[in-house]
Amino acid sequence: MRMRSASASPLVLIVLGIIAACAAETPSPDAPSAAGEPPPARDCTQIGCVNGFTIRLASEAPWPAGAYRFVITADGETTTCEGKLPLPDCAAGRALACSGPSLLIGESGCALPPSAHGFSEIQMSSAPGQVTVEISRDGASLAEADFSPSYVESRPNGPGCEPVCRSASATLNVK
Repeated sequence: MRMRSASASPLVLIVLGIIAACAAETPSPDAPSAAGEPPPARDCTQIGCVNGFTIRLASEAPWPAGAYRFVITADGETTTCEGKLPLPDCAAGRALACSGPSLLIGESGCALPPSAHGFSEIQMSSAPGQVTVEISRDGASLAEADFSPSYVESRPNGPGCEPVCRSASATLNVK
C-alpha cells in the first residue's frame, strides 16, 4: 500500500504566497495614501431608514369587533384616533380617523376574514421624549402606558454615509 505525502504541492504554495502578498499590500479603505492624501470617496448604498418612535401592539388574542379609540400624547401634544373593527375593504381606505399631530397606526388584515383584523403598531416620525398611550374598545380600557424612549443612531449605508437615523421602539401589551 502506498502512502501519500502530507506536504503541500508547489502549486498550492504559490497560490498561498500570492494571496499573502496581496493581503499585505492592500491598504484599508479608510487609510490615507502613502502621499498623505485623504482616503478615496466611499461607495454608499441607498438603503433608507425610518426616524422616530414605534410602539408594537402585542395581543395574545385576536382583536374583537368594536369601536376603538387611541389617545396618544407625545411631548404634551395629543392625537386621538377612532375607528371600528372589522376593517373596511382594503380599497376603501383606512378604518381609523385621527385628529391632532400626525402619526400612523398600522391596520392589518383587510384582505383576511374579519377575525384576523387588528392593529399592529403606532409609528411617530418625530422623536418625542415622553409618550402616553391609551387604547379602549367600546369605552372599556384595553391598555395604558407611559414611555420615555431611548433613541439609537444608525447609518444603514455604512460609516460616513447618509442618512443618519434616530429611532426607538417599545411594545405595548393589549388585553
